[in-house]
Amino acid sequence: MVRDWNLITLQVVTPPTRARSWTLVHVAMFDAINSIEQRYHPYAVTAPAAAGASSEAAAIQAAYRVLARRYPGALAVLNPNLATSLAAIPDGPGKTAGTAVGDLVGNAIYDLRIDDKINDPGPAYVPGSGPAAYQLTPPNFAQPVNTGVASWVPFALSQVSQFRPEGPYSIDSHQFARDYDETMTLGVACPDPASCARTPAQSQTALWHTEQADIQFNRIARGLTPSRGLGLLEEARLFALLNLAVIDSSAAVFDAKYTYNFVRPVTAIRNGDADGNPRTVGDPAWSTFIITPPHPEYPAAHGAVQGAAAVVMNKLLGKHQGFDDTMPAVPGVTRHFDSFDDFTADGFVARIYGGKHFRNSLKVGRKLGREVGKYVVQTQLQPVRGHDDDDDDDE
Repeated sequence: MVRDWNLITLQVVTPPTRARSWTLVHVAMFDAINSIEQRYHPYAVTAPAAAGASSEAAAIQAAYRVLARRYPGALAVLNPNLATSLAAIPDGPGKTAGTAVGDLVGNAIYDLRIDDKINDPGPAYVPGSGPAAYQLTPPNFAQPVNTGVASWVPFALSQVSQFRPEGPYSIDSHQFARDYDETMTLGVACPDPASCARTPAQSQTALWHTEQADIQFNRIARGLTPSRGLGLLEEARLFALLNLAVIDSSAAVFDAKYTYNFVRPVTAIRNGDADGNPRTVGDPAWSTFIITPPHPEYPAAHGAVQGAAAVVMNKLLGKHQGFDDTMPAVPGVTRHFDSFDDFTADGFVARIYGGKHFRNSLKVGRKLGREVGKYVVQTQLQPVRGHDDDDDDDE
């Protein structure tokens, strides 16, 4: 049932609001169930619950209430799903009491986060000057996203800058030149694949991780949880922690991006002869294998979000949990990964093979994400005294 409403959320969200909406839904479901079972500290809300209240009904109603308020135009999708989900629960006082708890919690969570600014439009971006300054990137030269991050209220972090890293390598350094050469060689668009330094397997890896990390890890979690024998509350906790880590790692990494405003490879390489670094050789015709997303390069957002998500999954499902995965951009292919860290290592090099990032950005982004993930699992939804945390592994 938790997985069902994860998918229902995906049906009604718009992409810019997806990560926040998943987080709202899953913390509401967790707090609704936990209001009845009371085995963990809540995210924010403990509602009064009558004896015998149905945890399932509470979770369903909490998810519905959040989504109905966030997407009132989607009631034609939400109402039939609510009816189907609740029909599986026998009518009676327990169901009625559970839906009352869910309504209270869903409304409370929605109201708590209503002014968090996360989906508010940000200011128009004004590029800086100099070879290290981020500029809008081809082919569309779109305005950057998430420019209002400085005003966001995180879900778990005390502030978006809590884990802000130090800045990138200087553009005139030998470290930058080393990373520049790697991305220039492996991340280029190759009209003739036979002459490309990037192998077909590396190209497949680049395509595999064009999907955003929140979609990847929620799908992976949906696929793995049925076989793990988790109870309702434990499954709700996994999805809540996962999405708390995802949304707050996004906040943290975009805070850093708009602090440093570092140049993307496509701009740096096209202007490499004018960057003040004698070790770099420019190519005005250079293009990326995968289109560059519209935001500054450093640190890597995909690395940060994957890193945070992997910490949660390692903690709750184990460091050696293998899984198979598919990807819409690579139809007809199933790949096996030996662990969540194996998957994120694949995502790391994918951004080099796609031409989107320099290696140092990926290292720093992954470290930042792991710090956020650790903070989330160490501070959020903790067991109350007398209920041991039986998660598989510490990170």
